[in-house]
Amino acid sequence: MKKTFYYLLLLFPLWGLGGLLVSCNNDDNNSQNPIDLLPPMTTTGENTIGCLVNGEPFTDSGLMNNFYQFVNGEYFLAINMQRGFSNDFEDASISIRRIEVHEGETYILNNNSIQNDFTGGSAGYVFSNSIESGEFETNQNYFGSITFTRFDTQNQIMSGTFEFQAEEITTGEIINITNGRFDLTFTN
Repeated sequence: MKKTFYYLLLLFPLWGLGGLLVSCNNDDNNSQNPIDLLPPMTTTGENTIGCLVNGEPFTDSGLMNNFYQFVNGEYFLAINMQRGFSNDFEDASISIRRIEVHEGETYILNNNSIQNDFTGGSAGYVFSNSIESGEFETNQNYFGSITFTRFDTQNQIMSGTFEFQAEEITTGEIINITNGRFDLTFTN
C-alpha cells in the first residue's frame, strides 16, 4: 500500500503537468501587436513619433531637430527621430525641400538626401550596432509618402502619417518603414 501511495504521489505532478501541456498552444504567447507599441495618432503637438521598421517598432520622444523654415524664398521641412547613441543607434529622417507644405496634403518621398540639390521629398533610415550597420535612402524605385493631417504654422504643430521603402546605398537591400505616425512641434 505504501508503494502504491508513493507511486501515486510521483504521478500526480506529471498528470498536473500533462494537463498544463495539453492546454497550452502557440496562440497563448504574451507578444503584443507591434502597431500597439507605437504612439497614438494625435494632433495636439505631443512630440511623439514612431513607425515599424520591417515590422519592428521604432519610437522616439519626438524632440529631435524638427523644423519648417522659409529660406531665400523657398520652404524646407525636416522631421527627425533617433533611438540610441554612439555605436548602437537608429535614425530616421524625412525632408521636403523647396515646397510649401499644406494641411491635408500628401507628398511623395522619392529623392535621397545624398543629393544636396533637389526639389521634393526624401526619407532615410540609418542604423548601427556591434554586428552590422546600414544606410537606406528613398529613390525613384523605392519611395513612399507623408500625409499631413495637421500643419499649423501659427502654433508650430505638425501631425500625420508616413511610410516608405528605402534602398541600402551599398548593398541594395530594401527596408520597409510602415505605419509611421507623428505629432510634433517644430521651429520656424
